[in-house]
Amino acid sequence: MRPVLNWIDKVPEDEGHEGGHCVYDLAFKPDGSELLVAADNKVIIYDGIDGTLLQVLKGHKDLVFAVAWSHDGETFASGSLDRSVILWTGQHEGTLKYSHSDAIQCLAFSPVTSLLLSCAIGDFGLWSVDEKNVQKQRISGRCSSCAWSHDGSLFAIGTHDGFVHIKRADNFQSDEYVAKIERPGGEPVWALRFCAPRQQDELVRRFGESEVASEVLVVTDWSRRVGFYDLDGNSIKRDDMVLSYDPTCVEFIPSGQFLLIGGSGRQVTLHTRLGTEIGTVAQMDTWVWCVRVRPNSNPSTVVVGCVDGTIACYNLMFSTIHGLHKERYAFRDNMTDVVVQHLIHHTMTRIRCHDLVKKVAIYGHKLAVQLTDRLHIYRQIKGDGENEQLEYTLSERINKAFDCSLLGLKQREWSLESAIRYIKVIGGPPGRETILIGLREGQVCKLFVDNPFPVQILKLNGPIKCIDISATRQHIAVVDDSGLCVVFNAKTKEVLFEEPNCNSVAFNSDNEEIICYSGSSKLTVRARGYPGHQQRMFGFVVGFSGNKVYCLHIYAMQALEVPFSNQLYQYIENKEYQKAYDLACLGVTREDWQILAMDAISNMNCEIALKAFARYKDYRSIQLVHEIKAMLAANEPEYILRAHVLCYEGKFREAAALYRSNGDENRAMQLFTDLRMFEDAQEVMASASGETQRMLMRKRADWARDSNQPKIAAEMLISSGDLDKAVILITDNDWMDLAINVMRKLERSDVDSLRRLAAYFIRKSEFNLAARIYGNINDIKAVAQMHVAAGHWTDAFAIADRYPKFVKDVYLPYARYLAERDQFEEAQKAYHKAGHDQEALRVLEQLTGNAVDENRFADAGYYHWLLSMQYLERSKDNPSLIPKYHASAKLAEMYYAYDAIFLYCNQPFTRHSPETLLNMARYLAAQQPVLNISQVLICYTIARIGRELGAYKLARETLDRLGNLRVPPRLQRDVELMTVNIRAKPFSDADDLLPVCHRCGFNNPLTCGMNCVHCKTAFVYSFATFEILPLVEFTVDPDLPIDEAVKLVESEPPISESNFNPFQTASKKSTEVCLNADDLAKLEKGQVVVLHLPPPLKTRFLFNQMPSISVSKCPSCNKVFHSDDFEMAVLQEGHCPFCRSVQERSDNPYLIDES
Repeated sequence: MRPVLNWIDKVPEDEGHEGGHCVYDLAFKPDGSELLVAADNKVIIYDGIDGTLLQVLKGHKDLVFAVAWSHDGETFASGSLDRSVILWTGQHEGTLKYSHSDAIQCLAFSPVTSLLLSCAIGDFGLWSVDEKNVQKQRISGRCSSCAWSHDGSLFAIGTHDGFVHIKRADNFQSDEYVAKIERPGGEPVWALRFCAPRQQDELVRRFGESEVASEVLVVTDWSRRVGFYDLDGNSIKRDDMVLSYDPTCVEFIPSGQFLLIGGSGRQVTLHTRLGTEIGTVAQMDTWVWCVRVRPNSNPSTVVVGCVDGTIACYNLMFSTIHGLHKERYAFRDNMTDVVVQHLIHHTMTRIRCHDLVKKVAIYGHKLAVQLTDRLHIYRQIKGDGENEQLEYTLSERINKAFDCSLLGLKQREWSLESAIRYIKVIGGPPGRETILIGLREGQVCKLFVDNPFPVQILKLNGPIKCIDISATRQHIAVVDDSGLCVVFNAKTKEVLFEEPNCNSVAFNSDNEEIICYSGSSKLTVRARGYPGHQQRMFGFVVGFSGNKVYCLHIYAMQALEVPFSNQLYQYIENKEYQKAYDLACLGVTREDWQILAMDAISNMNCEIALKAFARYKDYRSIQLVHEIKAMLAANEPEYILRAHVLCYEGKFREAAALYRSNGDENRAMQLFTDLRMFEDAQEVMASASGETQRMLMRKRADWARDSNQPKIAAEMLISSGDLDKAVILITDNDWMDLAINVMRKLERSDVDSLRRLAAYFIRKSEFNLAARIYGNINDIKAVAQMHVAAGHWTDAFAIADRYPKFVKDVYLPYARYLAERDQFEEAQKAYHKAGHDQEALRVLEQLTGNAVDENRFADAGYYHWLLSMQYLERSKDNPSLIPKYHASAKLAEMYYAYDAIFLYCNQPFTRHSPETLLNMARYLAAQQPVLNISQVLICYTIARIGRELGAYKLARETLDRLGNLRVPPRLQRDVELMTVNIRAKPFSDADDLLPVCHRCGFNNPLTCGMNCVHCKTAFVYSFATFEILPLVEFTVDPDLPIDEAVKLVESEPPISESNFNPFQTASKKSTEVCLNADDLAKLEKGQVVVLHLPPPLKTRFLFNQMPSISVSKCPSCNKVFHSDDFEMAVLQEGHCPFCRSVQERSDNPYLIDES
C-alpha cells in the first residue's frame, strides 16, 4: 500500500483567530461529487474530486459538530453546539430546523431510507420526512458516536461511560435494546462503525487472525482499544486490538476489506477487516479528528480532517514488497506478505503482496520480490533515522516470469598466492566494488571489481582468521590463527595495539574509534587508546553498529546491546568531550548524558554541554548553558561561573564558600536570602554595615510574606523603614492598629502611602482619620469626594461653600443622587448649580423613554410635562425649542389620558367612570398616533363603553375601524361579539352623550375631534374627566399690555354691565373674539379664567359661558378642571393629578371658584 497525496487544504480562519478551526466531521455525497466539512460554526462544501472550495454555509450560531448525507444525496444535515439540527437540500438551501435539549454530538442517515439519527448529550431522536415531529428518547449516558447497520434495520450509539446501545429502528419508542455492550474500563466510545458483509462466505486466514464474512461492528474507545462485535453484541475476537493512541475516528473502505483508524497519534492507519495493521495512510501535524472514504473511488480516496483545520486527501495505492542485506532482513510471511526488518533500529514494516511470494532479494535500500508472474523492485524512503518509521515504495515492475538463480553471473576471476581464509565485501561505487580478503600465508589484500590485480595491504606471520576495516578505511583489524588481534593504520602500516586470545573482530560502523573483539567466551569493547571493557558472550562477532554487536553462535544470530559507559568516562576523564559526545550518540543512559553534560559545563565547554542537555531534554540545564554563555560574553570572573554551576547542582554552601573565598560576600548573602536560608546569611553578614542589615531584614520580610506570615512581614518592614511596602501589606490585610501606627510615622512627602491609608480608612468608615490625612497633604478635593461618596451632603456643601472651585464636584453627584430617587425638581436645581443643565435634560429624556417602554404611562405623562417645562425655560435663549415644548406638552396630555385606557384594558377594575373613559378614549382618538399608544385599545374602549352608554353609531364606526387593525388574540373574541351585537342596535347615538359647543350652542357628533364642527372653536377639556368645559377663549387688544388687561379683568364691572357676555354679540361663525379695555372692564371677575403661561408664551383668557359651573385651574400646569373633581383629586392624591404639584390647603392657589 502506498498513499499518494491528492490535495490538501486548511479551513479558512476568521480574523483574530490564528490557531485554526478543528475539523469536527466530514461527509461525502453518495456519488462522491461533494465533501461536507464541519468546522467552526460553518458547513464548508468542497469538490469531492479536486478539493475546490465550493460554498460556505452559515446557519448555526455555534460550533458545528456533525454533518451527514442521506443515501439518495438529496438531503444533508448538520448538528451544532447551539442544540439545533438543520436539514439542507442538495442545492445547499436550509429547509428545516429542529432542536434538542443539549448540544448535538453526532448525526447519521440510514443507508437505505431518509431516517436521520441525531444524538445530543442526553437524548437521541429520529427524524423522518413522513413524520412532523421528531421522536426523541433519553439515554443514560452522554452520546458520543452513532452508526447504522448496512441494511438500516439497526443503529448503534456509543456513550461516554463506555456503553454501546444497539437498537432496532422500527422499535424506536421502546426501551428495549437488541444488545447493550459494556466496554472494559468505561472509557468514552468515541467512534464506531458497521462493516458491510464480505462477498465470500469462507473464512480467510491472514496474519494469524480470522476475518468473518458477516457484518461486523467496530467499537473504539479511549482506553486505546478496538473491539469487534457481531450484530447481537457478541465479541468476535477474544482480545481487543490495542492502539498506541486515543482513537477519534474509524471508517471502513466501502469494500469492507480494510479499516481506517485515526486519532491522537497524528496519523491515519490502515488495518485489515479485523484490525491487523497494514500501514500508515497519512502522517499529520496534529490530532486526526475524522476520516472518510470517498464512495465509488478507485483507487480508494481517503480524506483526513485534523484539529488544526487541515484537510488532506490521499489516494491509496496497494502494492507489494520483500528483501535481505546487512542490517536489513526481509522474509516471507503467510505466503503473500513480505516483512522487512531493520535490525539496528528495531523497526519493521509489513508489505502485503496479495500473491504468492516466490523469492526475495534485498541490497542496501533496494528490495526485489518475485511473484507468480512478475518481479517488483522497491526502494526504502524512510527508516534511516533512529526513531523513524521504516517505509518502502515501489520503484520498478518487471512483468515476466523468471527462473532465478542466487549465484548470479561471473564477472571476474582472480588468482592469489594461497588459499583464501576470510573474505569481506566492503562495497564501493557500482562496478567498482571492493572485496577484502585474508590468505593462509598471512597476506591481507584488496580486490577491486574493475581491477584484475590484487592489492596487498599487510603481511602477517600466520594464517588470517578474521579481518575488518573501519568505516573511513583508515584502520584495519586482523585476527590470525594464534588468536592475536592486531590493529594497523591502513596508510602507515603502524601497529596501534595488539590483543591476544581473540577469534573475531569488528569496527563500529558509526564510530571508527570504537572496536570490539571476542574470544574466550568474552566480548571486549574498546576505545582506541584506552583499555577495553569485557562482558560475557558466546560466539563470534560478525558486525558492530551503533550500540549493538551482532554475534553468530552455532547457527543462531543475535543482536547484543553493549554499554559505552566505561569508554565515555575514559573520554570525560581526559577532557575529550567531542569524542565523548560522538560516542554517547551511539546510545548511553540518561545518567551518562547527565555526567557528560555537567562535566562539560563545569569546564566551560558550553557547546558539548548544550548538546548533551538537549539530548535528554533537560530544559532547565539548557537555560543554565545559555546563562553561562551570556556571562562568558560579559567577561564575568571564572569563580562566578563556577559558583553559578554549583548552585544549579544544589551545592549552595560550596557556592557561597567560593564567593567568600574570592571576597564577594554580597553575592553569598544574596544567594542565602533568595533561598530563605537566613541563618546562614546571618553568619555571613555578622560584620556587615547597617544598610546591609536592613537589606537582610527586607529579605526576611519578603520571606515572611511569601510564607503566609504577613503580620510579621509588616512589622519587619516598619522596623526597616520601608513604610510604603508596609502600608500596602497592612491595608491588604485589614490591620487597623498597625495602620494608625504607621500613619503617625509617615512624612507629608509620602503622598502615595498616605493616600492608600486614607482610602483604607474610608473603606472602614473612619472618615475623620481620612480627612485628617487629606488635610495634611492639602487635598481638599479628596475630602469633598470622600463626603460625596459617603453621602455626607452637609459636610460636602460646607466644603463647596468654602471652596467654590469644588462646587461641581459636590453638586453634580448630588444632582444624580436626587435624580435616582425621583426628586427631579431638586435635581434640576442641583444640576443648574453644578452648571450641567444639559445633563439634567438628558436624564429626564432617558427617564421619559424608560417610562414609555415599561408602559408606565402616568409617569411618562409626568416626565413629558417636566421635559416640556425644561424646553420652555431654555427657549428664552433658544426660540427653536418652542416646537419641542409643544410636542412634549401634547405627549404629556396623551400619555396622561392613555394611562387610564391601558389600565382599563389590562386590569379587572378601574377607578374611572365609563363616561370618563369614553371621553379619554375620544380625546386620544382625535390625536395623531404616538409611540406605545395602542389604537386598538383606544378603539376597543370606545366600542365597548359606547355600546354600554348608547353611543351605537360611534361604537359601530369604531368597530369598523378595528377591522382594519391587528387585534390581539385575547380581545379578538370580544371584538367579534361586539361587531355582531352592534348590528342589532340603531345607527344613532344617545343625545345626552353628544358634545355641545358652548360658543355656537350646537350639538356635535361624537367623532367631532378637538374642535366644533360648526364654528371651529377649540374645546376646552377638564383634565379630570375630559368633559368639555363651558370655557371659550378670547384675546385682548394687542395694544393693551397684559398686566393692565389682567387688572381690568380682576376689577369690579359696572352694575349695569354685570351680565355682559362678549360672545352673544359676536358672530357665531367668528373664529376669534378680541376685547378692548372697555369690554374687559365689563367682564365679571368670576367668569374669566386667566392662564398665566411662562414667557415666551402668551397669557390666555377663557370666558365661562355657564357661571353656574364652577371651574378650577392648576397654577403650575395651567390645566382647568371641574372644581369638585379637582378638589377630590387633590384630597385623594395630595397633588394635581396632571403635574403632581403640591400646595398647602390653607393657601390653595389651585382652586378658583367662579360660581
